[in-house]
Amino acid sequence: MSAPIDYRISEEAGRRFAVVPLEQFTELVERAGDAEALTLPHEIVSRHLSDEIPLVRCWREYLDMTQAELASRLEVSQAQVAQWERPGANLRHSTLKKLATAMGIHVQQLSLDDD
Repeated sequence: MSAPIDYRISEEAGRRFAVVPLEQFTELVERAGDAEALTLPHEIVSRHLSDEIPLVRCWREYLDMTQAELASRLEVSQAQVAQWERPGANLRHSTLKKLATAMGIHVQQLSLDDD
């Protein structure tokens, strides 16, 4: 990363943490190569593969988030989120990245592809 990291130090239960914005954390993880080690909870994989539910919807529901809550985080309409969640939706990488950031997950967790 060439830009300075925006962080603050937080202490909780006697432990110190460096808190960074999610976008910067995600970029650090990607650069460190840890993105390959990311996993998907069984509940998400099972619903996606068995019930053919799109990963965006699986993750949103797993995180106990409504379409309206996700839409609010993304500053889009609930109807837009519903479109992104429909089966067969072909989402751009930039859209997947925004969705992942809004849900607090890594963009690669929204794809079962090997690329």
